[in-house]
Amino acid sequence: MRKVPRRSRAVNAPAAMLAPVGAAAVLLVATASTWAWAGPLTGKDDAVRRRQLLLGGTAALGALPGSVAASDSDFEPSGLLRLGSSLASFFLKPIYTLEAPLQAGDYDRAAVRARIDSEVKSSPVVVYSYSLSPFCSEAKSLLDSLGARYKTIELAPEWLPGLAPVEAAQVRAELGALTGQTSMPHVFIGGKSIGGLFTGTPGLVPLLESGELVAKLKAVGAL
Repeated sequence: MRKVPRRSRAVNAPAAMLAPVGAAAVLLVATASTWAWAGPLTGKDDAVRRRQLLLGGTAALGALPGSVAASDSDFEPSGLLRLGSSLASFFLKPIYTLEAPLQAGDYDRAAVRARIDSEVKSSPVVVYSYSLSPFCSEAKSLLDSLGARYKTIELAPEWLPGLAPVEAAQVRAELGALTGQTSMPHVFIGGKSIGGLFTGTPGLVPLLESGELVAKLKAVGAL
């Protein structure tokens, strides 16, 4: 299986230092603008509309270094979401790690862990998801582009207090305790965590770009 070619280019040092800052500003503005333009979002169609606004309105970022077409399908990872994932991993992951247990409160860890163990074994591929998250939508689009069979477990619209019921917060906290990841999507293949969209162990897109994803999916009967 042919692997995705990596891009190589000379980069001006000052520009390289400033590029992430500028891109982060674009990401924040795009996200805020999406909420403002889309208005109240409650249903599935609204979630699709928000994702289209977020990705379509900033399509130029798809050409960022590291955003390359995948060879196993017609799916092309979003450069904007790749950047957002990198920024979130660096700046927000430590905060999420502390915040998730606080949001979950006291709960029966053994019961929640048993629930997770049952759910991740209920299908060859299981995706824990937030219905309004563009990262989760992108992960499901990737699997759809391959024709993979998978089960989606929608925990909540988003992780924010008020949007996530207590049961969702508890599952999120216990996933964090089990794997170190509290963000969604959280993908399990053959009952084992492979992480999220761009990050994890190693994540869906890294597996796709290394040429390993299709083999993993076939091995568990998802293809």
